[in-house]
Amino acid sequence: MSKFNRLLFLYSLSSVITSALTVTSTVCEVPDRDLSYIYNLTKLSLNKEDIIIENDYTNETIHMQLCSPLKKKCNNQDGYAICLIKNNTEKGIGKFPPEVDNRSGKILFNFTGDNCLFDIKYKVQIIMQCDYAAENNSHPKLSSYVDKQCNLFISWNTTLACGPRLQTNCTVVNNGYHYDLSPLTRSSNNYVIHINNEKKSPKIVLNVCQSIIRQYAMCPIKSGACLDDPEKPKRYSSLGEVQKPLFFKDEYLQIEYQDGAVCLQNISTPHIKTTIKFVCHFEATETIPEYVGGRDDCHYQLVWYTAAACSIESLRNYSIKTAGKCSVTNPLTNFTYNFQSLMNRDYMVVNTSENIKYKFRVCEALTDNTCGIGIGICNSKYSTSLGQANTNLIWQQGGPYLNYTNGKLCDNGLHHYTVIGFFCGPEGSSNQPLLMEDSPCQTVIHWNINLACEKRIKCATSNDDEINLTPLIQSTNNYIVKVNGTEFHINICRPLVATRGLTCAHGSAACKVSVNSKNEYTNETSLGFPEDSPTLNKDLQIILRYTGGSQCPENPVKSISSNFTFVCDNNNQGLPVYKTYVNCTYMFEWNTSIACGAVIGGWTPPCIIKDGFLSYEYDLSLLYKREQIYYVKSKQDKEYSINICGGEKYCNGSAVCNGGNGYGSLKSVVFDYSRDDVKLKYSNGSKCNNSSYTSEVRFICNDSIGIGVPKLLLESQCSAEFEWHTEVICTKHANSRDADREEVPSSGILLVSSSHGKHAGAIAGIVLTVIAVLAALIYFRNPEKRACFHSWINLLSFRRGAGRVQYCRVDTTEEARLLFDASDPTQCQTDSDDDLLHA
Repeated sequence: MSKFNRLLFLYSLSSVITSALTVTSTVCEVPDRDLSYIYNLTKLSLNKEDIIIENDYTNETIHMQLCSPLKKKCNNQDGYAICLIKNNTEKGIGKFPPEVDNRSGKILFNFTGDNCLFDIKYKVQIIMQCDYAAENNSHPKLSSYVDKQCNLFISWNTTLACGPRLQTNCTVVNNGYHYDLSPLTRSSNNYVIHINNEKKSPKIVLNVCQSIIRQYAMCPIKSGACLDDPEKPKRYSSLGEVQKPLFFKDEYLQIEYQDGAVCLQNISTPHIKTTIKFVCHFEATETIPEYVGGRDDCHYQLVWYTAAACSIESLRNYSIKTAGKCSVTNPLTNFTYNFQSLMNRDYMVVNTSENIKYKFRVCEALTDNTCGIGIGICNSKYSTSLGQANTNLIWQQGGPYLNYTNGKLCDNGLHHYTVIGFFCGPEGSSNQPLLMEDSPCQTVIHWNINLACEKRIKCATSNDDEINLTPLIQSTNNYIVKVNGTEFHINICRPLVATRGLTCAHGSAACKVSVNSKNEYTNETSLGFPEDSPTLNKDLQIILRYTGGSQCPENPVKSISSNFTFVCDNNNQGLPVYKTYVNCTYMFEWNTSIACGAVIGGWTPPCIIKDGFLSYEYDLSLLYKREQIYYVKSKQDKEYSINICGGEKYCNGSAVCNGGNGYGSLKSVVFDYSRDDVKLKYSNGSKCNNSSYTSEVRFICNDSIGIGVPKLLLESQCSAEFEWHTEVICTKHANSRDADREEVPSSGILLVSSSHGKHAGAIAGIVLTVIAVLAALIYFRNPEKRACFHSWINLLSFRRGAGRVQYCRVDTTEEARLLFDASDPTQCQTDSDDDLLHA
């Protein structure tokens, strides 16, 4: 573990210990004693305003908070967390704090309010439900309302209610065919299978490629399958843990959960295990597995008939047979892509190098018969057909596509065809069709469009101190990492941005290509798809994994994947670095400040803020070299005065003032590296109604704006939030007093060296330089080493020219087999470290 990662670990460990000691200080930090885990739900409360739930059926509105009292009074009274409003009448139906109960595995918040009927009080129960797929903007929903009983039930799906989970690879390649069971993984509940039809018979609870969600079954933490036997004192027992990835055996796709509870039968198996055999059935999309036996042998066996067990290639063929007019259903998820809204209008793409315009329509022929009758795409310059129109939208992993065939006759005796591929592109990317390939007998168009979006993964970790990688998502260009004639094209959490000449597998988030002597792309290899959100590893580093890529050359039963490890580094805003290739996985490391997330800083008088994590200091007095006070007006002509450094002099101790009201003293300094900003939060200002004024000033690094000026971002009756773009908090203005740290191996404590240490560091640098020069002289005596070095120099000055696309030519009877990553199988290359780096 590096010096910095040790510091990160110690810092996070201290945070966990602190949280554990102070868990009773907030109702929203809920301990699970069985797991030694704390569910931190504090992010579900809003700081600025109350949560509003509308009930259109009863014409009622609910204002609520989960972790604190309401921001606004209810019926002119404080102390409520839930307020019911009907016909302009307010009722306090839930007082703060609630009673919290998680003994059953579910987290329940029980609120009691004022009298409802006679001596019966309002009761509100909020059920927190684990949902790994829930985004940050998850919202509570009113489940039911029974007026006579005065009870309300509210459900709230959130990732924060989920405990730790184990996952394993859910994709596999077999005989050149790709399989993916990830659509069967449940993010908010489990599968339940009855062993027999008796009412109180034992049940098998399981999930697919991940551990069981414990809110619905209190199974051992690592279980992929467990037994629920209500007749036994210890109701839940493990039937196997999540360990082994998906595999093929006896021509069937299988999952095996191993090392379950101790087997009590007198047989050779020491622990119970569970095997699930998957059988391809194209029309079985809402099925669950069937128990077929094995309980007496401590080997539970299940069979599952499902479309997810069919290969991606066979599902594509099936989708063609069942497709509608310009619509097609994903046979794995039942999601239907419908592009009929794109019909009845012309679209245009341009070959800029030859100044040729191609006019086309979606799922129908052009009304202009310049290129012939029934033509879907036309070369306007030469009035030639590039393919006949059809309505056959074809499903493909990563997004559907159209294939217009039987165009003009080519020199090779075949007919020109055009592929129009639809992608769910990154947010902010162009939503216009883009010409990707224009060869004599093939045209390829890529189109990023929201209609192709079935899902987008959340680009942030789901731990308590969420780290958001969203700023790294590219919408106009991909990241490109070059290694000795090989290029890695990469996007983060999203498919690759459409780039002419690059046609890796449809929807891939990372792609490896070779570049030939003509600067053309060859040997395009998908490194996986963005299916899962980033996670934290045991060293508290952020890991983003792409799976389900091209077939692995040295192990055909596996598919290629890629791993990106993000390392917190405040001085690095660069690119990912290729590290190694092992076990069909490409490993990258990315040093970036985005990975640092948000950390608590400190304030040193008179006006220094310090990141308590990376030990950088910023002098905010630089803000006031020109003006001592900044004045900001709101739209209502309300004027605020701001002086971060001299509030005690100008505003009775507050940095923000309005008239005689101070908007609070400094409460916290927060460095948020994922957003490149620093927040100063102020509280306990002058009295405002029954609370006090608060404020927040958010500084955003902007190298090109100089000092900048503050702007009002948000305001309410008792608070104000400001945004200040400035270079003062950019890294170039940072001073580090801990730049010359040394590590003490015995304790892991980092010490600040003295000036003698700095001299020693300088001497060490000179010595290292001399050693490096001598090593270089010895190294370059070898001609082969010199040649290798020259190849690296050439790499650094490399500029690529026009590329090419590797779509395959198909005739009209084979359009179902058109793969967006089709390539010549004879051109596969091995990808060992030596082959890649010394090609």
